[in-house]
Amino acid sequence: MANQDLKPGERLDKLLIDDLELIQDPKHFCFSLDAVLLANFVNPKKKDRVLDLGTGTGVIPHLTQAKYDLQEVWGIDIQQEVIDMAQRSAKYNKLEDKLNFTEIDLKEALEFFGSESFDYIISNPPYMKVGSGKVSPKKEVAIARYELECKLEDIVKVSNQLVKYGGKVAYIHRAKRLAELLALMKDYNLTPKRMRLIHSSKDSKAKLVLVEAVKGGGSGLEIKDPVIVYNKKGNYTTEIENMYHPERD
Repeated sequence: MANQDLKPGERLDKLLIDDLELIQDPKHFCFSLDAVLLANFVNPKKKDRVLDLGTGTGVIPHLTQAKYDLQEVWGIDIQQEVIDMAQRSAKYNKLEDKLNFTEIDLKEALEFFGSESFDYIISNPPYMKVGSGKVSPKKEVAIARYELECKLEDIVKVSNQLVKYGGKVAYIHRAKRLAELLALMKDYNLTPKRMRLIHSSKDSKAKLVLVEAVKGGGSGLEIKDPVIVYNKKGNYTTEIENMYHPERD
């Protein structure tokens, strides 16, 4: 993509897998390690129809499609500007036949897609409740970080509505809200089956958590080894480096 094809303020960021690049604009919320962690935690099958709730610029659909050779991935977001970037990224990467992005309010997703229309649902939702901290003056960033347009319950409820019985959902969220997340999952018949806690360092408390659940699944939760982000020298651990550079080996 030539620089003249980018809109003012936009840039191309390399995803370091399949030569993919993603259009981003710093005035919006650019993807971070959280999205990379979630994309490497999920395990959809090649034939699965996958949906990313609150997709932003589409990084998770791009990464998961490349990692699992998925044939149909959808991403929805309420912000037209980020959906436009996601759509242009898919076209630039020649993936418009596999990646679909649409601007839609989460609360209208059931009417748009239909009940139980996906095999796997993914979400990296806003972490912060309104009133729990200083909201960014940038509306685009505030929507990504704070529950201004949707709450955690909205994410779980819509996941229940759109995922098939026996299908999977996967989220990343703040560890301090884990009890709330698990309670909501129980209320909406999503049974947690796999979990990983994420620590900045080996000796620090968990800050984030990855959870995968099955709609209508039986009992039995597997607690996987924790993710340690930084080693003693302050550099990324080997696991994190491998997530960012999956084609290095």
